[in-house]
Amino acid sequence: MSSATLAIVDDDQPFAEYLQTLLRSRGYDTHAYDSGDALLNALREGALPDVILLDVLMPGLDGLETLRAIRLAHPAAQVVMLSGGQTPATIVEAVRLGATDYVVKPGDPDGVGEVALEAAIRNALERLSLTNEVTRLRTQVGVDPDGAQPCWSSGKAMQPVMTMVDRVADNDISVLLRGESGVGKEVIAREIHRRSPRRTNPFVKVNCAALPAELLESELFGHERGAFTGAASTRIGKFEFAQNGTIMLDEIGEMPLALQVKILHVLQDREFTKLGSNRNVEVDVRIIAATNRDLDAMMRAGTFREDLYYRLQVIEIHVPPLRERREEIPQLIEFFLLKFASVYRRPSVRPSLVLQENLLSYEWPGNIRELENMMKRLVVLQDENLILAEIGRLRAARAAAEGYTHTPPPMPVAVARPPVPQQPASVVPFPVPAAADSGAGMGPVSTDGMNLQELARHAAMGAEKEAIQHALERFRWNRRKTAEYLQVSYKTLLNKMKECGISEAPGA
Repeated sequence: MSSATLAIVDDDQPFAEYLQTLLRSRGYDTHAYDSGDALLNALREGALPDVILLDVLMPGLDGLETLRAIRLAHPAAQVVMLSGGQTPATIVEAVRLGATDYVVKPGDPDGVGEVALEAAIRNALERLSLTNEVTRLRTQVGVDPDGAQPCWSSGKAMQPVMTMVDRVADNDISVLLRGESGVGKEVIAREIHRRSPRRTNPFVKVNCAALPAELLESELFGHERGAFTGAASTRIGKFEFAQNGTIMLDEIGEMPLALQVKILHVLQDREFTKLGSNRNVEVDVRIIAATNRDLDAMMRAGTFREDLYYRLQVIEIHVPPLRERREEIPQLIEFFLLKFASVYRRPSVRPSLVLQENLLSYEWPGNIRELENMMKRLVVLQDENLILAEIGRLRAARAAAEGYTHTPPPMPVAVARPPVPQQPASVVPFPVPAAADSGAGMGPVSTDGMNLQELARHAAMGAEKEAIQHALERFRWNRRKTAEYLQVSYKTLLNKMKECGISEAPGA
């Protein structure tokens, strides 16, 4: 029996009472509201139903308008739309607004409608459970509530960074973030803004490398109508959008020298002029700059202004690469796997021991962004052999680029698993140690009375034993070479040999 709370929103009182009776008999706690306004008032007063069953056609505030208001106040709310019939345009709009499902009102003699409604409620509750778990993980690893990315700070290498964030967040001092591409500089900038007195005002990011110089100035400062060919109307720039907030100038090293002068002027005088205008615009913003370039070398080469550098670098924070923060990798992988399972509605992925070892030992030249994209592919493709092959190709390319003459060992192939049922993702913490099978000796095993999961486990263990034995024979039972070939640690190989019942070489 479920203890979930459901809100029924329908102006048809007899139907609402019928639904309450039906759902209470299924163990749900229900509350009925006769209008969208009544529900919204209850939400403002603190009511938090797990699922909202919302009628499409109601007098006053109809279902779609109520859904829009719910989305503004409670973006994560699970809403199932109820209607007397299938109207394609309404269904499309409801889905666009974020409805979890759209169900024809039950009441048919054969009970098909009741079954569909209960299935929709279960689906909504499963999504709510997954959303809550992602929220828990975000809290665990640290997250900017206004964004979708975690603030990675759990490892020792990030502690000096987070200490500096604490110290500078509550004032308006300029900050320069330095680090390789993909290490999370934007996340750190958002964390500084979130902890600052400006947190209720805009955070605006500008990628200085994404636009040509002639467009970047207009993007930053805006322009008046007719300022240049194609300027058909007046435009407000990013600095005005960020008024009383924070502006992040990402890839500041790519900014042309002429624009660097204007940025310096803004830092000094807190004002600027739009293109095509003679009027000064006063601006109150905090500037956070970020770069992966060597600004010291650029200053020596004359491509970055020294006076601007010292204006921006009042506080400089270096964000270390992921290869120096390996203790954070398991937590990040768990976060991304849950996130993308939710986004793409895919089953959860349980990384094998071989994949775990490879993810932890890989150098991650693309840092967290590369890890995020790889986990996205893993969730979408549901085939870790493709990810292992990708890591092998990347390692070989890196070795070739660095001038290595030897050929890296071939990547091991992960043990094939039976297809995972297409159902909502459940939480699988990472890393997951391999479970010891009761039939570790791997002798003949009776399959009588086994379910499919047990059969699959025995098959996987047998395939794993065969792969390890083949590798041991190839290297004449040299365990260190075998571990290197399988790209696992020596200790891991010994543990797997014990689990599979492999002890000594034949005749030893």
